[in-house]
Amino acid sequence: METESGESFDGISEDLLFELVGELNYPDNSFLTIEPQGGENRWYVVVTLDSDSRLEVEYRNPETREHRVVAGGDVSGIAIDVTIWVSSIVRQ
Repeated sequence: METESGESFDGISEDLLFELVGELNYPDNSFLTIEPQGGENRWYVVVTLDSDSRLEVEYRNPETREHRVVAGGDVSGIAIDVTIWVSSIVRQ
């Protein structure tokens, strides 16, 4: 997991996601990216904060041809949804 401001984290948790999404600010630290280490898989999740303070989450998994964008939501809900989605991908 990596933020636009360059912070990098080896693992993810719902609590860490909640903290990092809550710390997003436009324009200096407006997104964070979650992807597997090592480049083996190509899935990723990007959480973005736009100039109107709206959150958007993009989920992409080429193996299952999943690509969806979810606009809106609160920090807690996004942290839960992203944690569940990533956990389901890692277990496959």
